[in-house]
Amino acid sequence: MRKSGVGLLLTLTLLVAIAIVVQDVRFEDWSAGERTSLLIRDRDLGALSVRLADLRAAQTAYLVQGQNPQFWTRRVTELGDQIASELARLRSGALESGSALDNATTAFTDLMSADKRARASAVSDQLLVASDVVFADSLDMAQRFQTELDNARTADAEAADATIARLSQMRLATTAAGLAIMFCLSTVAVVLSRRPKPTVSPAATMAQMLRDLPPPVKVSTTQPAAPAPALPVVVAPAAPPAGPKPAPAVLPATSTLPEAAELCVDLARVIDGRDIPALLKRAAELLDASGLIVWVTDQGGSILQPMLTHGYPDRVVRRLGTLEAGADNVTSLAFRSVRPQSMNAAGDDQTGAIAVPLVTASGCTGVLAAEVKQGRPTADTLALARILAAQLATIIAPGEATVGHAAEA
Repeated sequence: MRKSGVGLLLTLTLLVAIAIVVQDVRFEDWSAGERTSLLIRDRDLGALSVRLADLRAAQTAYLVQGQNPQFWTRRVTELGDQIASELARLRSGALESGSALDNATTAFTDLMSADKRARASAVSDQLLVASDVVFADSLDMAQRFQTELDNARTADAEAADATIARLSQMRLATTAAGLAIMFCLSTVAVVLSRRPKPTVSPAATMAQMLRDLPPPVKVSTTQPAAPAPALPVVVAPAAPPAGPKPAPAVLPATSTLPEAAELCVDLARVIDGRDIPALLKRAAELLDASGLIVWVTDQGGSILQPMLTHGYPDRVVRRLGTLEAGADNVTSLAFRSVRPQSMNAAGDDQTGAIAVPLVTASGCTGVLAAEVKQGRPTADTLALARILAAQLATIIAPGEATVGHAAEA
């Protein structure tokens, strides 16, 4: 569940990053469109100024003798129609510069009215009157027209700058918000990925650990082993007081003694590690155990490491790790006390556990731990386990390298 949650957060982070890039491109397109629109309107207004200059030049031709008045009047009419049409088009799409274009239209209408008077005076050979209209009245109206065109260009530029600035602010705010979301999502993903895995409860047996495992997956052999689950301490009965020798413990059932004896003989004959898996399987059958682990101490006697195992998947073996000799579990207690230890099952449908020390003349070299199918391990089972442990102690030495899963030994 945690891995899927981390994956979901990383996917959301990626989607937010893509959304930031897409939105950034859209803002850039909008800004570029605004600049292009400003350039087009500025070009159109500049074209009006050029046509106005052509119209003024054509008007002055009225006053020149030897020129064809009809040609220049047609020329002025054509230029006037073009300017009027272009003004109407610009006014239809203008917002901020609309007022300036309205004033320009009024000035142009007055200019064309003065042009009619100049034409009439020129036709009637009143050149002085026509000159006064062209170089005085028409000039003033043309200057008003040009001033309003300049005002329109200024208004368009200011509006475009304001729009681009607003888009830049929105772009910055959107990018900052997206980055903040990405930071939050990535932080949560990192926290979830670094959260320590839940450890097995001290009250759980090895069988409970097996039930809590996820579905089988392939695990890299280089993956570090996790700490072994701590098992609760069950203190063995105190040693009997000095006095008459206590009665011997009840021996295992007679039917298992020949099998145990044969197994001990075979263990004594072991010269190749490849023989061990089959022998451990026979030992598990004798003890009616679902799993066996032979723990071996290091040279310093402070660490127990699993040397041989039977009945557990590889992933479980990798999770066992090592045990501290002073830890609070039945295996470590059996090693410290050099006495067999047992642990009853937590429920009727669960298994019990036993731990028997491997005792030699030089001391305790390890522990034989077994997960027995009996909910309450019996004295017969402990006695049989002690027999097997005594034989195993003769072929196990402290500080030997970990062999691992018995099936691979």
